[in-house]
Amino acid sequence: MNTRIPIPGGFRWAVMIVAGLAQALTVLGNTTPALLPEPVSLSVTGGQFAITPATRVLHIGDDPRLADAATYLAQRLSQAFDQDVVAERTDATVAQPGAILLTTVGADAALGSEGYALTVANDGVVIRAPMAAGAFYGAITLLQLAPPVAFRGQALVENKPGGTLTIPAPRPCDQPNLSTAKPVTALTVPCVSITDRPRFAWRGLLIDPARHFWTIDELKAYVDSMALHKLNSLQIHLTDHQNWCVEIMKYPELTPEKAMNEADPQRLSGQTYYKLARHYYTQEELKSLVGYAAKRFVNIVPEIEMPGHASALMRAKVCPACLVDGKESSSGEICPGNEKTYTVLQDILDEVLAIFPSRYIHIGADECSKKIWGRCSQCRARMKSEGLDDVTALHGYFVGRMSDYLQRNDRTLVGWDEILESGAKAGAIGMYWRSGTSDELVRRAAKNGQRLVMTPTAHFYFDYVQSPDKESEPVGFGRSVITLKTAYAMKPVPESISQIDPGLVLGIQANLWGERMQSFPHVLYMTWPRACAVSEIGWSPERPRDYAGFFQRLQSHLERLDAAGIKYRKPTAIDR
Repeated sequence: MNTRIPIPGGFRWAVMIVAGLAQALTVLGNTTPALLPEPVSLSVTGGQFAITPATRVLHIGDDPRLADAATYLAQRLSQAFDQDVVAERTDATVAQPGAILLTTVGADAALGSEGYALTVANDGVVIRAPMAAGAFYGAITLLQLAPPVAFRGQALVENKPGGTLTIPAPRPCDQPNLSTAKPVTALTVPCVSITDRPRFAWRGLLIDPARHFWTIDELKAYVDSMALHKLNSLQIHLTDHQNWCVEIMKYPELTPEKAMNEADPQRLSGQTYYKLARHYYTQEELKSLVGYAAKRFVNIVPEIEMPGHASALMRAKVCPACLVDGKESSSGEICPGNEKTYTVLQDILDEVLAIFPSRYIHIGADECSKKIWGRCSQCRARMKSEGLDDVTALHGYFVGRMSDYLQRNDRTLVGWDEILESGAKAGAIGMYWRSGTSDELVRRAAKNGQRLVMTPTAHFYFDYVQSPDKESEPVGFGRSVITLKTAYAMKPVPESISQIDPGLVLGIQANLWGERMQSFPHVLYMTWPRACAVSEIGWSPERPRDYAGFFQRLQSHLERLDAAGIKYRKPTAIDR
């Protein structure tokens, strides 16, 4: 409950004037605003514009996506003021006194689908973009031009907005970042002219509820944190050996009760932090997430693992197992020799496609040993009938079959770089992840025109710790350390691919695997601020990168994260 103490009118106005001046000095004290990611071009033109609860947020025309962008901006301002700011439709195409206008009329088509031009003048703001996504990102930049309180929001505490912990957080990384930002009566922004567009179309993160389950509200909060950083793709790892996390109507056996793997204490060697998911998402929950993300211009990419990492699917006895000496194998790999396998998987994907409108559907296809296939009578028969030389070629055949199915449904298959081991996959997208191991494989695939998303373990595996200081860091996966500086050093287009065709690289993605994640604040702690590096690498133009400048701008940005209630790891000496 918020208690408001009445303030005499004259004193209230004095407080407002002092607060406004303090905000203006904060913003205008630096000649260049600390924007993250860094825009293509920015010039400070002098003067300032005050956004108040009375400021109108206008959007032109009947484009519902443009209305989404304007509504999102109005909602963020409402949180900063603790007063309703409403987005309104207008027929105006030029700046309106005292208003913020989002429009596509007269926009420079060269800015592309996500670019924008932002003009802040003394008497108003115009965000002009060829498409609604660009207007949305212009609105994010406008919020960054304001004091940090413009990001004001509530942390999720035990899956509820705001409030306090009922159970003490066992570790510092599990403690939510509770915002102390108080509502303001005005936000002062400097007058600027910005022209901006992203370098890459795919700017993503991956989250893994198959190992530790996160509720739909937690996933929505994750989407919100991405939107504030102009990240536009969230891959959700919905299935693995440990669990199956998506409701499939045709196969109700795919529930945690039957598909979940009970922890094997011997195999896990006493890793008590490895807690398995005990729930799955209903289709309606996932549709709710998709709609929520779409209004923030984030695309949800579902990942349904196949043919490996499929123990959950096999335990439910939905897919046929390989046959060895006439007996069903206990392997966690799908049998690509049995035609029923393709029928079942396409049944499942039919329902997945109905939930997720994403152009991109991820099938994993990684870390599949394939050993059992060489002993399976059905797989050997398939290899003979299709003229396949070995089990690697059989893996490629399986990926090709699934890609053909997705293309018939106007979708695009995405898989980890193992899909390239049997050759480039026309029309599909490969995700480079095995730093060093698959460099030559990816180079050869690029020579054959393979499209790629770069997500290397050496820079972008965020389940690895952020510092070698074992006393202060939560347990990470493996022995690698990926500092903020390491993440920022990632080169999205390796020289070997640049020499072939840099346009083959669609973008970048950082992955947060779930084995070690014990709480949602822990998830955020491992994501931020390293994902700020992902944001800048994915968005800002190709030019010599300045880590010192990035780190300096980040200090201002961390105040925004505090205001938003987004948990993050505070940089230490290793990050400077």
